[in-house]
Amino acid sequence: MSRPDPAVAAAPGVRATSPGSAEAPGRGSLSERVAGALLAHPDVVRLSGGTFGSIATYLPGRRLVGVSLGDGDEPTRISVVLRLGARVRPTADALRALVAAQTGARRVDVVVTDVADPTAPDPA
Repeated sequence: MSRPDPAVAAAPGVRATSPGSAEAPGRGSLSERVAGALLAHPDVVRLSGGTFGSIATYLPGRRLVGVSLGDGDEPTRISVVLRLGARVRPTADALRALVAAQTGARRVDVVVTDVADPTAPDPA
C-alpha cells in the first residue's frame, strides 16, 4: 500500500490543483504572465515584436511577441505600442518596474515601437 507523499499533500482545508489546471496559482509561463500584466496596463495598446520582430519568446507551438526574458546577465526586453497621448518616459518606467517585480530582473529594456489610438480599428 502506498502512502501519500507529505511534501505533495495539500494543507488542511486547501484543495490541491495540478499545475496545468485553470485554478492553479500563477497559471501559464512567466512570459505569458508578464505579457498579461503589460496588456493590463491602461496605456499599453498591444505588444510588439520590435523593429525586426526579435523581441519574442518561443513557446510550444507558438511565438509570444513583445516579451524576451533575459538569461543570466542578459536584460529582459519588452516591446509595446502605447496609447496615443500616453507619456512615454513615465509609462516606460512604470512598465519597467512592473516587469522587474514579476521577474526579479535587474535590467529591463523597454522599447516603444509606436503609438496608436485604441478606439481606431486595427490596421492589420
